[in-house]
Amino acid sequence: MRKIFYVLLVIILACTLIFSGCGSSSSSSKISSTTTPPSQKDSTTANKKLKLGFNNFLKGFYSLDILEKSFKATADALNVDTMITNDEGKVEQSVQNVQNMISSGVDGIVFFGISDTLFPVVSQKCREAKIPFVIYDHIPSDKSMEILQQNPYFVGVVGEHDYDAGYPIGEYAANQGLKKAIVVTGKNTDTTHSARVKGFTDSFTKAGGRVLDVGWGNTTLADALSQTDDLLTAHPDVDCIYATGGDFGSGALQALQKHPNVKAKVFVTDLDPDILTGLKAGTITAANGAHWVNVDFATILLVNYLNNHPLRDSGNKAPVVTVPVLTLPNNQVSLYQKFWLDNVPFSVTELRNLTAPWNPNVTLNEVKSVISNYSIKSRLEEKQKEGLVTSDELKKAGIIN
Repeated sequence: MRKIFYVLLVIILACTLIFSGCGSSSSSSKISSTTTPPSQKDSTTANKKLKLGFNNFLKGFYSLDILEKSFKATADALNVDTMITNDEGKVEQSVQNVQNMISSGVDGIVFFGISDTLFPVVSQKCREAKIPFVIYDHIPSDKSMEILQQNPYFVGVVGEHDYDAGYPIGEYAANQGLKKAIVVTGKNTDTTHSARVKGFTDSFTKAGGRVLDVGWGNTTLADALSQTDDLLTAHPDVDCIYATGGDFGSGALQALQKHPNVKAKVFVTDLDPDILTGLKAGTITAANGAHWVNVDFATILLVNYLNNHPLRDSGNKAPVVTVPVLTLPNNQVSLYQKFWLDNVPFSVTELRNLTAPWNPNVTLNEVKSVISNYSIKSRLEEKQKEGLVTSDELKKAGIIN
């Protein structure tokens, strides 16, 4: 009996120690979850390599693929792992892929929203999962921004005002003496393309031109070719075609070849290889773009946040940063091809200088300064300092005298 008593006593004591240990661990966990700011990683994740999720709305669409390429290059420069998803051009898939990224255990999400209605939905999912996120390319509406700013896991947005992409193209076309335009564009629910259409229409009509028709709903080059063909058949007197995306511009060019009697000039927003070829050949009159670096800086905001160095705006708000839309002259096409499409315009050193832990004292103003000074000229001058381009090349491109 005495042996049994001692055995029971040992078991009771052991159980007491086990349960007291469990109670202690639970208490510690509760304290950590209520006192640690959202931007700080806990002790279990502080030293692990970060993993960021990224959604490409439609793989195979050039302007979206180059955003993915830019994100991957920036993530590699900052020593970050990635999970990249394909939304397959479907809004509902965007939401599902955010959930998939959360379930896979990413530390943060770099999100592209094709429609403004997506932002509150994704914000709620990230808030519930306690996953920090940034938005790239599309700047949400004021209404959506009010919702986003209430979410402590919203880190910021870096994009461009697409109205400002369409407006100067319409102005330039009108200054060429053009009077009758058609527009080939994406879905009218896509805020990128709807804003570009409005910008072009406002400036073109203000200068005395008329937009005869707008072809909505394109997602591929083939779509744009077919729709431009129909528009040119309906409006053979058109003298101006504006395409709000690179693939749409390529489709418009191919359609124009089927209508030799139509004497229209083509203008495009987005600077992809086919558009550059058109600029060189003179089949495209003018193009603008080069705003793809928005994803680089959105990623920088998120990585700073995850390294316990959030970059906040006045009033401790998540920043909204605008990237310039650049116009590309014909004489700079080759250098643009080399440093924007074949490579990336910012070096590893430059990206790391804007990011903790490489620069633990970096400020939001420093990041904004780099963005506000972003131009083809400033980037090519930096490439000259790096020894990647010669002064003779810059003179030929009109960058220096």
